[in-house]
Amino acid sequence: MQNIGILCDSNPLTRPRPARLIQMLKDSYALFVFGVNCPVIEGVQSFPFPPLKSSKDRTPKEQEELESALKNKEFHSLIFTPNRLILQRQLLSTPNLNLLIIEDLVLLPIALSYKEKNPKVKIMIDLREFYPLEYENDPLWLETFGEFFGFLCQTYLHEVDLALTVSEGLKERYKQAYGLDCELFLSLPPYFHLTPSQNTRIELIYHGFISADRESENLLEIGASLAPHLHLNIIALSNHPAFFNTFKQKALSIPSISLLPPVKLEEIIPFTHTFDLGLLTLKPNGFNNTHALPNKFFEYIQARLGVISTPLPSIKPLIESHQLGMCSCDFETQSLIQILNSLDPSQVKRFKDNAHQASQVLNLSSNQAKILALISALIGE
Repeated sequence: MQNIGILCDSNPLTRPRPARLIQMLKDSYALFVFGVNCPVIEGVQSFPFPPLKSSKDRTPKEQEELESALKNKEFHSLIFTPNRLILQRQLLSTPNLNLLIIEDLVLLPIALSYKEKNPKVKIMIDLREFYPLEYENDPLWLETFGEFFGFLCQTYLHEVDLALTVSEGLKERYKQAYGLDCELFLSLPPYFHLTPSQNTRIELIYHGFISADRESENLLEIGASLAPHLHLNIIALSNHPAFFNTFKQKALSIPSISLLPPVKLEEIIPFTHTFDLGLLTLKPNGFNNTHALPNKFFEYIQARLGVISTPLPSIKPLIESHQLGMCSCDFETQSLIQILNSLDPSQVKRFKDNAHQASQVLNLSSNQAKILALISALIGE
């Protein structure tokens, strides 16, 4: 059995892509998973390392050093931070790895330090977004961390043996910007033995991250404008406490919105199965949002929900080809509201039945066959 290392700059079990990758590979390979505060994982050797200090944990001196490194483009110190040096020591002391899978771009140089000592190891990277434009609407971020991620891409991506990405738009951009050919690898969840549920009113669900950058206030506008036979449920997470608190306070004043507590990754599909329609509200207000193909889209399908979405280029063809739901005619929030309020139970039932059919194909089994074939060809089995 060949050995595969997975490097993750967070807890790998809390993020869909690495968590499902572990699930797909652990019966075929000996897995060594390196992650921030990585827990014990059955059937896998796990190696935890501490998280990077957040802005609230840094001392004034540490914050000044960070800002200075970004300003002066001293990027080496931003890669080989004290916590990642622990990761590097763990990795370098792990012999006979045949493949390293990188789940976060910033860890690619650390993987390449292993390759320097072990030239036969292959390197795969999972590019979930176009990193130099992660927060492109923030000019300060573009001038600092945007430059940092651009440096990482320009300096190191040409050294990978295989790159995965999540949508055709991202695939084209990495080819255009860095000459990197990526393999499209959708974010498909595990299969669940479910059948479409039935409700007396049409229950909408949105789950995932909210932020000003995503214009998530439109969820409040939608909820406040729903017809009486619809109700919006929201499971929201956010990295922006001030925005999140304001959002919650406003949501509590809208009777047609229910805020629900967070649900573990492995529970999100059976939990949301009780609803009717999954909602996607992203607008093309940045490259990554425009070309997003979110995890939640496939989770909605696996939960046997219809999908109502803005007409994002990666999502609209899938909704139409599987007849899963409807896309608004444009990206205006009022267009989504108009569609939602026009729905009747017979349409919703048809969307859910079609999602049930699509769930048989758009699940982890399809991805597992693909990733096993890719890895087999890469490491020469």
